[in-house]
Amino acid sequence: MTEDQNLEIVVAVDAGRASGLAADEVDRLSLYVNVAARLAQRAVELGDAVGLVVFAAQPLAALAPARGGGGVARIRKLLSTCRVDASESNPVLAAARIRTLTHRRSLVVLLTDLEDASATGQLVQAVRLLRPKHFALIAGLESARIAALAEARAREPLGAYRALAAVEYCNTLAANLRGLRALGAAAIAARPEQLDRAVLDAYREHRRRRRV
Repeated sequence: MTEDQNLEIVVAVDAGRASGLAADEVDRLSLYVNVAARLAQRAVELGDAVGLVVFAAQPLAALAPARGGGGVARIRKLLSTCRVDASESNPVLAAARIRTLTHRRSLVVLLTDLEDASATGQLVQAVRLLRPKHFALIAGLESARIAALAEARAREPLGAYRALAAVEYCNTLAANLRGLRALGAAAIAARPEQLDRAVLDAYREHRRRRRV
């Protein structure tokens, strides 16, 4: 006998105002879109069903989980139309929409901003709304440049101010990650060039461990 390993996954892409911020040579939304497309392709190759939600202040578009090449094609088509929305993101409403898309226990991957303390408060609410039925994996960005500023030795007043601001950024991000993990969610922050790999590795690990 073999155990059915097929999962349902819903990827939630944040297209709100903060997704227009730069992430190396592209904006954050472009990075989220690329990660979502790669994850969908890999998941379908393993026999999993993948759905998609694009959200800002409210859900902008949604696809129920589907398997096979047709499912990936639908997701890629929708992702190609994504544009940055001027509104502030509301992951709570996105979580409520996700709950209507799938009726079995699913892996929910949210690609969003983890650096803003106020935004993370809504992420906490979103995780609480999704659990205990679904397992949430929340992925966002960290800045190598700001981390370097936090560790740099200040030689003048402006440098000291920048270092303090960078330390505050790093502390806020670390606290946000701890808070989400304390709720039982997986939360990861990676540099732009590493986000794709970090999300795929986390997906494979949670799939292997049957966390969903």
